Amino acid sequence: MEDKSPRRRPPLGIVLAFAAIVLSAGSATAWFTWRAISPPEPLADFPELEIEGEAVPEGFEAPTAEPIEVPDLPDADVAQTPAVSESTLYWLSADGETVALNPATVDLPAASSSTDALGLAFADLMSGPEGAGIATGIPPETELIALSVESDGVHVDLSADFTVGGGSASMIGRLAQVVYTATALEPDVPVWIEVEGEPLTLLGGEGLEVRQPMTRADVETDFGVVAPTD
Repeated sequence: MEDKSPRRRPPLGIVLAFAAIVLSAGSATAWFTWRAISPPEPLADFPELEIEGEAVPEGFEAPTAEPIEVPDLPDADVAQTPAVSESTLYWLSADGETVALNPATVDLPAASSSTDALGLAFADLMSGPEGAGIATGIPPETELIALSVESDGVHVDLSADFTVGGGSASMIGRLAQVVYTATALEPDVPVWIEVEGEPLTLLGGEGLEVRQPMTRADVETDFGVVAPTD
């Protein structure tokens, strides 16, 4: 005979509590399982350093934030061309046939540069001598076109009149006057001579060969010019 009596259901609160316990147990089991199969994250292990004594050496001074004063550098033009008070130009001795040079002092304005000093000396040289006993081999029509003091020597550019007239003695004399006057401040510096912007290689109708550049020693060796006694 079939039992028709109704079954008693457990209260709803008990059912919910039991379900929560089952879910919690499952989550915990899953978490422990994942931790077991996953490798641990690496951690850097830094050793501890022990410093004996003071951390800052004795006598050490920490840098300050105060600005350091740097002296101003001298002006480039002043450093390269120091001021001079006088220069020298060179005439020819009028006596005898030997080409001999006769120095003459040129007074300069205050704080003149090397280029200014040589420029004034050449201006007097182009004007010709005024005293007795001295002469010049440079034709009076000759003009100074340009003059500059460069790192490789003194550059002098003269007009075409410089190459006109006179024999070999006159040519040697005028060449010596230019070279010695250009090197009045620095006797050993080389001189580059140009005529109307072109390097001078032959001087006069006789074809006097001119070195480029030319020094005082070259003038004395090549042409027998007597060095002046300044």
